Amino acid sequence: MYAERMESSPAEQKPAAGVLGPLCAAVDARLGVFAVRLTTGPRWKARALLFVLSFSLFRAFPNYNVLRQPEVVNTWKEVAIKIAHPATDMVRLFPADSHEAKLNFRLTVPLIAHVFHLGTAGQLALFAVCGALLLLCALTLAERATGSRTVALYVTLAIACTWPGVLAFHQLQGGFYDAVALLLLLFAMAARRPAVAGAALFAAAWTDERALLVAPLVCLFALAQSERSRCAAVLLGVAAYLAGRIWLAHAWALHTTMAGVGIPIFLRDLHMAPLGLWAGLTGTWIVIVCALAILAARRRYFEFAGLAFGVALLTACALGLEDQARTMAYALPAVFVALQVLAKNETPGTVERIAKATALVCALLPTWFVQSGNATWILPLPVQLFRLFVYPRFG
Repeated sequence: MYAERMESSPAEQKPAAGVLGPLCAAVDARLGVFAVRLTTGPRWKARALLFVLSFSLFRAFPNYNVLRQPEVVNTWKEVAIKIAHPATDMVRLFPADSHEAKLNFRLTVPLIAHVFHLGTAGQLALFAVCGALLLLCALTLAERATGSRTVALYVTLAIACTWPGVLAFHQLQGGFYDAVALLLLLFAMAARRPAVAGAALFAAAWTDERALLVAPLVCLFALAQSERSRCAAVLLGVAAYLAGRIWLAHAWALHTTMAGVGIPIFLRDLHMAPLGLWAGLTGTWIVIVCALAILAARRRYFEFAGLAFGVALLTACALGLEDQARTMAYALPAVFVALQVLAKNETPGTVERIAKATALVCALLPTWFVQSGNATWILPLPVQLFRLFVYPRFG
């Protein structure tokens, strides 16, 4: 009798209700309702931007203590030389492998600071404004690529939790203009007029040379929208920059230094390479990998090669430079190219699930900055405030 009960029990017993399944479903439903409410109405972009900024700064707040450090103060004094006299050859004043020596042709911000008499506080305010506008451009591009406000919110939240989305508030040393360069690159992708797109990339290249490496991704984004004229304008902007740089090097006798770049740096920082490449885009790598998988599965080899080449080019440069995460941040336009691929080949529900998963990964994992073989965790607001008020007393 007992044996018969034991034999029939597996078929008769029903598995107990899980704990994580209902919990995940409840969280997913609440996130969906919140996203819909936040993106409803004519002023949804303002509400979404305010939420994304607030959340981003709460989980990764700037360490303003560093502005008191003598070495940081010196970086602003050294940059002031280029601002006061844009034609100064920084290679003759500083070691060839120093950051200051590489500022010779990064003229956009120094010229703005020269014209408007911006000091340290003024430039930091400019970068903060660029950071907010960058997230607004990301919101616009994501909505335009997918046609979904909720997807745009998830993607922008994900970006705001990565180094490209927060660097505008965390680069507190003088001479780092990535916030302006990235904003100009996204503006080149979002601009409706080809001439504006070409001018934006031209200005981005004068802000930081890494912007030139992003030109293939900007062109690929334009070609996916059948806008060949915008692609041509971007390429014209690249040609104009190269011609202008050659002329300026001759007219102002400016030199270009390649010190601190190449295989020795790659070998020295190889132990940090995986984290450095991951930190540049964090969870938004999910969107790029999904798009590459779709293109490969559908045998769309031209688009696959274009996206893979654009990302690989920046990856190779990041591995040969000291600031790996900073260089990989310039691959941000690849996220929007990948979004277009997802929107054209997958159902809206699938795209939303991928975007939501990406946002969760980026929001839950810490934001890292990797440079010169070292990794720094960007601390949340409560911890950072504790350091701001307590650490100086022990210093």
